[in-house]
Amino acid sequence: MSTQFSMLELMNAALITQGFDEMLSEEDGSDEWRLLSRNWPTIVEAELEDGLYNFTKIQIELTSRSDGKFGFVDAYIVPLAALHVRRVWAQDDDGVRTDLDWVQDGSKVYVTKDDGIFIEYVETADTSLWSANFARGVQMKLEAVLLRCKEEHQTALSMEQQAEIYFQRARTKASKSRSATEPYRRSRFARARFNRG
Repeated sequence: MSTQFSMLELMNAALITQGFDEMLSEEDGSDEWRLLSRNWPTIVEAELEDGLYNFTKIQIELTSRSDGKFGFVDAYIVPLAALHVRRVWAQDDDGVRTDLDWVQDGSKVYVTKDDGIFIEYVETADTSLWSANFARGVQMKLEAVLLRCKEEHQTALSMEQQAEIYFQRARTKASKSRSATEPYRRSRFARARFNRG
């Protein structure tokens, strides 16, 4: 069975498990949304790096703006292939970069800059990245963030250790799926027939 996981679904799974109300949308502006959405990129990217998954960092300019939210004036649509945005900046005619304050929901980056921005995002074409074990590991890392917010540090540490177990299972699966295998192996009958002198 193949399941499609989303950022909102995984955040809600973490919230409900820890006794919080679930979010109805990514743009709800709640304290929980701000907490989890700001920790999401580092959780996911750290595991991508630790697990040696195949992913690409891409930098592009975004020029199609709309009205912003969350206290930001402008919004720009993030490419659908983006796993998450790592960095946002403006660039002048001389190529000088200025980092911007920003926040991201599932489909847009919110800033206060109306004449275009640049983003760097992580992209992956490997659909097996979002295996159930990988998604469960991310959920447990989000739960650990919530537990730290409630000042339950020991329980948060235990939750992170459980997350590592799920991440390790996902790493093992990903490693097996990309390991070199012999494309063709002759059967014992073929070896007996063709190896005769």
